[in-house]
Order: sequence, then structure tokens, then C-alpha cells
Amino acid sequence: MNAGIFRQQDYRIRLEWGREGVEQLGPECGALIIVDVLSFSTSVDMAVSRGGRVLPLPLRRADPRAAVEAERAGAVLAAAKHDSGWSLSPSSLIDLPAGTLLALPSPNGATLSARAAQFDSTVFAGSLRNADAVAKAAIAAAGDRPVGIIAAGERWGIVDGPLRPSLEDHLGAGAISAALLAHDGDGSPEARLAAIGFRSATSELPALVGEAISGRELTDMGLVHDVRLAAQWNASTTAPMLVHGIFSDRAVVGPGIRHSPPARLGRSQWPDRPSSSTSSNTVSP
Repeated sequence: MNAGIFRQQDYRIRLEWGREGVEQLGPECGALIIVDVLSFSTSVDMAVSRGGRVLPLPLRRADPRAAVEAERAGAVLAAAKHDSGWSLSPSSLIDLPAGTLLALPSPNGATLSARAAQFDSTVFAGSLRNADAVAKAAIAAAGDRPVGIIAAGERWGIVDGPLRPSLEDHLGAGAISAALLAHDGDGSPEARLAAIGFRSATSELPALVGEAISGRELTDMGLVHDVRLAAQWNASTTAPMLVHGIFSDRAVVGPGIRHSPPARLGRSQWPDRPSSSTSSNTVSP
């Protein structure tokens, strides 16, 4: 079978899911947008829009390698979500001082960012909050090559297990698809349908994100403010771009800077198959 079918060849705007989607779209796309609405991409936007920078770590917070990588980079290691301090919780980053380099472990969004950085693509962190800004930046960065949207989804298990497509990431990917298609209407059916779904849901975004599985999960954990922040469509004009392994504001670093892979972990060290993943529930990273 023609492998190009799975890469959505012949379309400028493409959309796929999870790490398998990165493998398919990465080789051909000039820009890849990682969409992990609850919570990695939203947290990156919150930090970068306040003048901070984010070192994405494809690890769980409890992994001892996270502290090692943070110290090596001269970064502040994010706290666990329920601890005091800056963390993967977007609301904890509202008061992040400008200039802070935050090492942000995430077995989902950061892991996808790490893999995307291995391709000759410019990598962005996209969400509902910055959909228009990221779309505009990605079109410019891709040049005459396609733009790929990667909806992160969740996993049936702690960080392992089959992909569970998540409503909030479908909405985030749809918002970005809609903005990209406004620049270039040559979208794959996957991208076009996501955009159609998003447009039909704009008046219900807070309710849909809050009542989705991941939104309810975070609300039960006492993180309802994170869910509300994540549902704010185009509240941000920041386009976080991966530059030398760190997410920074594209408006600050400039459009011509190319990225390099984040952290120093080899692919075999990424948390694709952690032995401790025995739960049947999902956890929103």
C-alpha cells in the first residue's frame, strides 16, 4: 500500500494523533504543532506568554532523571501538580517571572515535542488559547512544506496503553486547523473535519472542555481553574516555538531560528513503555 496515504500526502494542512501521528507526519512537514490542551501545551503558552521559557522533559516528574536534566540546563524543575510552586498546572504559572527557564516534565506533550524535534520541522506548542497565533507562525515557518497538527490524546493507562483520542485535544486541533485553513484551504479531510467540529462548538467551549473526561478528572483533583484557563479561545497571542530544545516566544527569537532536540535523552529512554503502568484509568499529563 502507498505509504503516502498515511502521511496525508497532497494536502498542505494535515492532522494526526499521538506519537504514531508524529512518525507519519514528521518526515514531510515543515512545521509540527503539538496540541496537548490539558495540560502541557496550555502550560507552555502560559509560561512563554509571561516571558518565561520551557525546557520540555519527556519524563514523569518523579523520574530522577528530570532533576538531572533540569540542573544540567540551569532550569528550575517544575513541582508536582499538588505541590506549591510552578508546575504542569497552568494556573500555577500565572505569576511566573519573566526570564524563568522552567523544566517541565510531561510524558505526553513533552514526549511528542521531543520526537517531533528529531525531524527537519519547526515545532510549536498549540492550544485553544493560542490557536490563531500558532497557526500564523506555523504557516510562516513551514514555507512551501506542509503543516502537521498532532493532537496528543491520552493513553488508557498511566502513560502507556492504547491511544484514547480526547475531546479537548480534538477541539484544540480543530481551532488550529480552522485558523490554518483560513490561510490555506488545502487541508486533509482529517483537518477539515476537525475545523468543522470546532466551529460548531465555539459557543460551548468552556462546558465541553469542563465536562469532557480529562476536564472532569482535573476538576475532581481540585484543578478546575486549569480547565477554565485551557478553554479560553485565543486568549493568547504567543506562539511558543522549540529553539535549541527550549520553547520560547517566536516573536522574540525570530522566524529564522531552527530548533534542536530537547534534553539529552536518547529515544530508547523516552517513557513509551514504563513498567509501572498498571492502571486502567487515564491521567491527563
